[in-house]
Amino acid sequence: MRENKLVVLGAGGVGKTSLVVQYLEGFFSSTYKPTVEDYYRHTIQMPDGIFHTVEILDTSGSHHFPAMRELSIRSGRGFVLVFSVDDLQSFHETLHIWELISKLRGPEVPVILVGNKSDLTTERKVQKEKAQQIAKDVMNNCQYIETSAKYNLNVGDLFQELLLQAKAREQPPNPDPSERRYSRRLSRRLSSLGSLPGLSIRRKSNVSRITTDDDPKRQAQKCVLL
Repeated sequence: MRENKLVVLGAGGVGKTSLVVQYLEGFFSSTYKPTVEDYYRHTIQMPDGIFHTVEILDTSGSHHFPAMRELSIRSGRGFVLVFSVDDLQSFHETLHIWELISKLRGPEVPVILVGNKSDLTTERKVQKEKAQQIAKDVMNNCQYIETSAKYNLNVGDLFQELLLQAKAREQPPNPDPSERRYSRRLSRRLSSLGSLPGLSIRRKSNVSRITTDDDPKRQAQKCVLL
């Protein structure tokens, strides 16, 4: 199993802890308790059948812990940036966090922008179209998802999608076809050396012994190639 550290970031009171608890325990509490830093561990099975151990770091929404936030960003594999759709300032806060992530980790790190509390339709201050546009134009075309921790809307999809993105970013690039063809030609040429008249090659570990049949005196010679 592969361990994955996902970091949940955002302003205070946007529902970061509620999203994590709803995802892991299927529970929602309307009581707000400020978080300093909490770890959660969970094992999930991805669509490819592989089990992954997920370590979710629920961070503080306070500005009083900048060193902790920076450490979380440096150690995370993927990031959830959460704002509340009824709080425009929390949306602006996610942009500041994105800038910090981009500075410390580069723009290619897996990130999902989350508009939580989507059930508060009459109190909405951040329109879906605006958030989607910012995610595309400012945040390196990251995915935008709207969730409701209260009603468990898109919560599971959020964390699974982030894991899929992190996994896709780690896939090795496809080798150059010309390099594959050169490697095959080189292998055939090396293999043909063993069939040349008067030459036999035996290999074991990193030591090779070569004998030739051209000269009787050379038959007794042993050459060790390191």
